[in-house]
Amino acid sequence: MDIDADGDLDVLSGSYTGEVYFFEAHEQGLRQGVALRDHAGALVSGGVSITPEALDMDADGDLDLVIGTRTSGVFWIENQGTPQQPIWASKKQPVQTRAGEQIQGSNAHHADWDGDGRLDLVLGSEWGGVIWHRNLSPAGAPQYGEAAPLVPRREWTKVVEGSLPAGPGSRTKVHVTDFNGDGRVDLLVGDFQSAIETLPPLTGKELAAKQELEPEYEKRRAAYDAQMEVRNQAVRAGKEMTEEQSQAYDSAREAYLELSRKMSVFDREVYHSHGYVWLYLRKLGSTAAQAPQE
Repeated sequence: MDIDADGDLDVLSGSYTGEVYFFEAHEQGLRQGVALRDHAGALVSGGVSITPEALDMDADGDLDLVIGTRTSGVFWIENQGTPQQPIWASKKQPVQTRAGEQIQGSNAHHADWDGDGRLDLVLGSEWGGVIWHRNLSPAGAPQYGEAAPLVPRREWTKVVEGSLPAGPGSRTKVHVTDFNGDGRVDLLVGDFQSAIETLPPLTGKELAAKQELEPEYEKRRAAYDAQMEVRNQAVRAGKEMTEEQSQAYDSAREAYLELSRKMSVFDREVYHSHGYVWLYLRKLGSTAAQAPQE
């Protein structure tokens, strides 16, 4: 997306801690990413594991920010500047249906799902599945209808390491495109999944070693949690941590991770993280309300 209206494609990236980063395109590629700030100088942020997209939400001719979050819903931030020099508002506005209901979703992706020439809203979810909201507005700013499912949310099932899951898991991320070039838009869904590997029981010697380490482990974990909260408060306030705070955070983190690595050898159920991309091809003759075919 061309964030600064200079004729080339830039990159917007969200982050786990909630900041939005802008990577400006230039002749050699992309410049170093910078965190976006509002007109008052505070970091543009919100939620956890956010995914941003640029869209003209108020039909005033410039690109605003649309931000999906893992659990806090979808909101947008107005561009109060110009297409070439965006100035971001401090206030976040909820993205709602025409009936006034807050729209939920872990990433907000706009695409013409029903082929009527208007950009609809397609969303993944922290808990899995894919939904969409039809754009009901004939022109101008979007007006969204009620949520309709595209990919149903799956019940949690245990996945054994080495086997493949039956479908998308949690934290689904979506992209709409004509994948096979047949003139119908298809759906790509990324996910997060965990598979379990079960190890033999601990020996008596291993159990004793684990019990000996546990008190110190809990102490270090509590200290790290406290320093993490200090860091998060600074991020939410749009402030930099002091040098003393940064050193305390780094020290607590390293101490916790050092012992955490030692404790992990005693785990009998080991979770392996995986991510898959699922392709759903649009059925021939399907309507917008029908789910695509896996």
